[in-house]
Amino acid sequence: MSKRNGFSLLELIIAIGVLSIGLVGVLQIFPIGLRASYRSGMLTKATFLAQNKMEELNMADFEAISELPSKIPLSGTEGNFDWEIFIDEVILDGLQDSDNIKKVTINIKWLERNRTRSKDFVTYITK
Repeated sequence: MSKRNGFSLLELIIAIGVLSIGLVGVLQIFPIGLRASYRSGMLTKATFLAQNKMEELNMADFEAISELPSKIPLSGTEGNFDWEIFIDEVILDGLQDSDNIKKVTINIKWLERNRTRSKDFVTYITK
């Protein structure tokens, strides 16, 4: 008997089958990763927008924030994002002068895969 080197046809078919099953599993991971990457990118952009709005509020005069109607815009649209600012009174036990502090909530909304996503960012502004 002679010794043969190489693979038989059956071994080759089994190897291709195992490889194709593994590749199908790996290829199903890519869309999930792309969606996660897109979602984190949108959340990062929303965070930067909220940070910019907070900086605008910090640069504004405290009275401009306190007065109603407000002298600063409280809602708007930038790119794919809608933003809204809510300014509330802060009531804390033991705080003598609560007129010098305001709670500011910035709500950022965007559309992602036919769903509206939103994120709230909160800060406090003092006189």
